Amino acid sequence: DQPAATDLLFCSVGGGGLIGGVSLAFHYLSPATEIIGVEPEGFNGMGSSLAHGAIETMPIGPKSICDGLMSRRPGDAPFAAVKTAGVHGITVDDQSVRRAMRIAFERMKLVLEPSGAASIAALLGGKVDVKDKTVLVVATGGNVSLADFMAHMNHA
Repeated sequence: DQPAATDLLFCSVGGGGLIGGVSLAFHYLSPATEIIGVEPEGFNGMGSSLAHGAIETMPIGPKSICDGLMSRRPGDAPFAAVKTAGVHGITVDDQSVRRAMRIAFERMKLVLEPSGAASIAALLGGKVDVKDKTVLVVATGGNVSLADFMAHMNHA
């Protein structure tokens, strides 16, 4: 049996290293997979750069709970990789990330830091049609203190 092809992939984006590698792998091994780069609102340097075809630096904006994704500008090599793979970006807000953290904990028993839950937030946010699609979500990172995790759960 062959595994089901991945139609859609969600991956969080900071400087772009993770999504750069993931997108190149899927570009060559599963070129039909649509790849979505997920960034916090106000820190969508990769998405904005992709939309305009060249690297852009975002202005300094308000903080996000996704501190691992608060890059204002993508790296050169990751940008080239995601551009080659046809990635496009979407943003998530802090409240949707908190809800995703709660769902990951309650339903999957995963303790995710906010940056690691951003891709789940994008999936749950309804901005992308996932009906009847095989979806892969890269949810990574548990670098969060118990106090911070509980504070996020109390505000989810």
